[in-house]
Formats: sequence, C-alpha cells, structure tokens
Amino acid sequence: MKLRIALISFAFILIASVAKAQTTDDVLNLLIAKGTITQQEADSLRADYAIKQQDVKAKQTLFGVNSFGKLSIDGYTQVRYQSFQNQTVTPADGFDVRRVRLDFTGTIGSQFDYRAQIDFGGTAVTPLDMYIVYKPFKDYLKFTAGQFYVPFSLENVTSDKSLDFIDRSQVVNALVARKGDNSNNKFVADSIGNQNGRDVGIQASGSLIPFNGGKFVDYYVAVLNGAGINAVDNNKDRDISARVVVHPVKGLDLGGSYYNGDDKFVVKNGDRFRWGFEGAYAYKAFTVKAELISGQTGNTLGAHFDQQGGYVQAGYFFVPKKFQFVLKYDTYDPNQNVSGLQSTFYIAGANYYFNSWAKIQVDYRKADGKGATNSGNDLFSTQLQIVF
Repeated sequence: MKLRIALISFAFILIASVAKAQTTDDVLNLLIAKGTITQQEADSLRADYAIKQQDVKAKQTLFGVNSFGKLSIDGYTQVRYQSFQNQTVTPADGFDVRRVRLDFTGTIGSQFDYRAQIDFGGTAVTPLDMYIVYKPFKDYLKFTAGQFYVPFSLENVTSDKSLDFIDRSQVVNALVARKGDNSNNKFVADSIGNQNGRDVGIQASGSLIPFNGGKFVDYYVAVLNGAGINAVDNNKDRDISARVVVHPVKGLDLGGSYYNGDDKFVVKNGDRFRWGFEGAYAYKAFTVKAELISGQTGNTLGAHFDQQGGYVQAGYFFVPKKFQFVLKYDTYDPNQNVSGLQSTFYIAGANYYFNSWAKIQVDYRKADGKGATNSGNDLFSTQLQIVF
C-alpha cells in the first residue's frame, strides 16, 4: 500500500509539472476517473500537498531577496540605565538605547563569505562590519577585505553582545580605537577617537596544526588605513596589526598582539605603537580572563607618551547557563611619565540569561578616586539585551 501511494505521488508530481494548464484538482479528478487512484487516496494527496504549501509560505520572507548563496539576517538591541555617584561631571541618571544592530551574513559558493553589520543606536546610523572573505584553503588561510575588527586584544574582538560586563576595560577603550587614545589626559593626543575597535584594510588569517580535536594556533595579520571606520585615510602610510593565539590544553587560550601605526596628519608626531598579552581559561562553570596592554602615542608637541593598563576578571555560573556572577580588576595609566593619572576600577556584576536570546546584566563599579575624570565616581548600571 505504501509503495503504491509513493508511486502515485511521484506520478502526480510529474503530471502536475508538465500539465501546467491544469489545476491540482483537475489532475486528481482525472486520475480518479481513470481508476488509477481512489477518492480516499486523492484526499490524502490533497492534504499532504496543502501541508507542504503551508511550509513553503512560512519560509518566505516579506520582501524579495536575490542571492546566489545563503543569507542570514539577525541582530540585537541593548537598553541601558546608568546612575553615577557624582553627577556634577557626568550626565544625570537615565536610560538610553545603547545599541540597535542589524547583521547580514552570507556565503556564496564554498569559498566566499560576506558580512554587513549596521548600528542604528545613538545619534547616527553607523556601518560597522562591511567585508568580504575569500577562503582558498579552508581553515588554513583566508583573506578578509573591507571594514572589520582590528586584530588586537581578546576583549576588542569580542562582540558587544557577548561581553561579561556592560562596559569594556579602560585600556581597551583607550588604546584599541574605541573611546579615544587620550582617556581624559590632556598630555596625550586623541588620535582617531571612537572607531568601535575597527578599521579598513585587508587581513590574512587562519588556524593551523591539528591538536586536541581542533587547531593549535590561530593567526591574524592585517594591513590597515589607520584612519578608523567609514573614513578615507589621511596619509600614505599603512598600519600593521597582528594577533596570535595558541591553545596548548583544552579550555586554555594564550595570545599576543602587536600594532604599529601612524597618524601624522592629525598630530605632529602621531605614531601609535601597541603590544599586548592575553589569556583565557574556561573549566565547567568557571572562567577567567586577563590582558596586559602597553602603548606609545604621539601628541601635538611631537613627543611620545607611554601608556599601560590591564585587567583580570573571573566568572562563575551558580546556575548553569542561567545565573553568572562576575568580578573584575581594571586599571589604566594614560601617561606613565606623569604621576597621579592612573585610574583603577573594581567591578562586581551579575548576568541572568532568560534563554539563548535574552539576558540582563547588572554592574557596580567602584573607582579609586584618582586619575581620569570619572575615576572616583562610582557607577551603577544595568542593561537588558535582546537578540533576534
């Protein structure tokens, strides 16, 4: 009986495909009249066909997308509340829609990927990731061209939606093209400002040496404009950035980063040198991460100033995949040649994951009262995130 139904179904599909002038019911009625199938079998075929058509319609989008490969559209939004202890030097308590991002990713054939991520939060629409990836040798070597993360620092290349804390570390914000190089320090030039840790250029990367079910080493080498995102370069020199991460044992990642750049059209001697070391370890519900980053930045007077900072953080899931408690020690000195500028934050936080697409974060930051403007200004913040 099952074989007969299968043969009839195949015949029905074949006849329907060539007899376009006839409707589905016409074909079925013709088969019934010739005694090929019974009325009951025809009703069963009609029901199966209706279900399949519903599935097809459910998968259709509300707008037409022409693509030669797979296209995925997702995104996330973050709504934040902040309350500073001292509001004389900072905005008053309040809410803000911090990020609203749409992320378009896709593949064309087996060797090309692409991505376009746009941020609609804040006061302007900002294109963030805009790049094409060519993969001639699978995981061993791929080329990325366009606008992408500067390959420097573990925290810098971690997506905003995946951070354990609401805000990034001081040294990453200051030295990896996020909130600016000066960190409220008038002695050091703000070279390229907040670029969301990204730049425009070309990158070679890959994973090498099979080890422990994965690869032993990941590498990234990029040639960049050095002018930041959505901008034309202001000089003929290119910036170089590189990052290498090894995985010696399961759960342990150790890496180093290097950056050498120039920005002489903005300041008199705008050379930017950066180097850093990173480590991360995860074991069951426990995680620990640490980074040490040093840098040297020129200013309008033609001098260079040494900068250094780092962080150590730990997290533990008291309820697996649900409730996480996190602690962080975060310190940064924007000019090691001048005393009294170093600032240190002690941060305690909690993350609750409602499910895989929604979480709420609560952080309390205790400042040491030294250094930059907001040092000594404790901060309570909470943030709700939805991924869609």
